[in-house]
Amino acid sequence: MSESEGRKLSIEFPMLDELDAAVRRVVRQLEVWRERAAASEAERRRLQGVLDEMRGISQDLDPAEAAGEVRRLKEENEALKNRLRAGRSQAERLARDVQFLEDAR
Repeated sequence: MSESEGRKLSIEFPMLDELDAAVRRVVRQLEVWRERAAASEAERRRLQGVLDEMRGISQDLDPAEAAGEVRRLKEENEALKNRLRAGRSQAERLARDVQFLEDAR
């Protein structure tokens, strides 16, 4: 091998190193984006299944029955709120009575 051939082999290409580093970064980013895309697709499929299930349920419901059920649930919710208020008020009265008795000792 001649001296000029030896020099040709030892010539460095600094831009090639930068390009190589850039390509490696791009490949790593591509891997990250592929993983995110796969996770997103899995979540999309899961949500599509939930949506399809809900559509199946909603098709079985009569709108008038559903409206009646919503009305009944609202009334029940209001009654429960009232019971909760009354229970809270009673608990506060009991706490005051207990405090009074403790102070009276």
